[in-house]
Amino acid sequence: MRLPTPEVPGPGGRTPGGGTTGVLLLTVAATVGAVGAVQWVAARTGSAWVPGGDLAVYRAAARAVLDGGSPYEVSLAGYGFAYPPFAALVFTPLPPVGPAVGFWAWTVLSALAVPAVVWLVVDHVAPHRHGPGLLAAGAAVVLPLSPVAGTLLLGNVNLLLMVLVLVDLLRPHRHRGVLVGVAAGIKLTPLVVVGYLLLTGRTRAGLTALATFLGTVGAGFLLLPGASLTFWGGAGLDGSRTRPPGEEAFGSSVRGAVLNLLPEPAHPVWLPLSALVGVAGLTVAVWASRRHEELTGLLVCVVTGLLVSPVTWYTHWVWCVPLLVLLVARRPDGGGRLAVGGLWLVFALPLPWWVVHVLGLVPLTERAWVRPVELLYTLLGAALLVGAATRLRRIGPAGDGSPAAWPRPVADAVGRR
Repeated sequence: MRLPTPEVPGPGGRTPGGGTTGVLLLTVAATVGAVGAVQWVAARTGSAWVPGGDLAVYRAAARAVLDGGSPYEVSLAGYGFAYPPFAALVFTPLPPVGPAVGFWAWTVLSALAVPAVVWLVVDHVAPHRHGPGLLAAGAAVVLPLSPVAGTLLLGNVNLLLMVLVLVDLLRPHRHRGVLVGVAAGIKLTPLVVVGYLLLTGRTRAGLTALATFLGTVGAGFLLLPGASLTFWGGAGLDGSRTRPPGEEAFGSSVRGAVLNLLPEPAHPVWLPLSALVGVAGLTVAVWASRRHEELTGLLVCVVTGLLVSPVTWYTHWVWCVPLLVLLVARRPDGGGRLAVGGLWLVFALPLPWWVVHVLGLVPLTERAWVRPVELLYTLLGAALLVGAATRLRRIGPAGDGSPAAWPRPVADAVGRR
């Protein structure tokens, strides 16, 4: 995987030829076309996998709120709402819009997040070296990846939450931590970033994120007291809400690997193993931050969160996008390019298997091909933590030792306050 050399910006930081708007529109059009094609295939093969299924759950939960009910009392094909009450409030604009229009509008918005992530990462690592060609190439390369395609096709919120976190931590602004707190209020997984901020000495940003998150919890109790008691009273930890009755809900976290590989008497071991991975992963993340490898630290933190979460689905790995863009932006040598290509292949591999499954070309049950993919993601996450630690040990105590090589002054890039 090799992105084309970006164009050199002209006067005023503008890229010769412009065309960024056209590139983004073409990217969105290609994405919507791909989503439509898979939806057509799924509808005509009777696949149980329904495009827009996650978005439909969001809509149902929001409709329940608007009707004065609880979002945790609705279920679509066995799938229940598993996000905090604040998320149901955020999703309330969805029901007034028709399902088809809402799905496509949501898809376009999520698709725009892909080139946005590419731009945010490249601008952080190599300021003034990005252009329309790079945005287009980066978006085109990562769109086929299974976590990205799956998030778009299911209508999940993962890509949008990732943009919130990256904008908050990579762009200079006065209220760092607010967007991280909002993202955690919608879906609990970004809470690990709050811990990362506090552990790396960004007390103001970390406390701001925590206060914002608690504000979302308070808004939930104020506007949806009954639903808030239900969620924070145990429904938020009920993994059965994410799968119909009788279906396994293993996923690609440490817990998923233990449930997949070990006999039932050994299943409780997932908790201490997750704690061990969590401590090790956050240690590496803090180490990266102290070596001025801020984006590396953030990605290590997020991967750690994916590994220690009780349930992590393949769509949660959309963080492979900034990871791949970061690796490419570092201009890897021959061996590094091979590693990047292998990483891309791992994240792209499940998509053709899914197509084969939907078309019925191979008589495989879903678990027969999903389980190896889940284990592969778990192993890959662990390998990324080890690889990050190995790199940090190799580059020395202050990155490459040259402040001039940093993308921008650390205080500007990460907002240490």
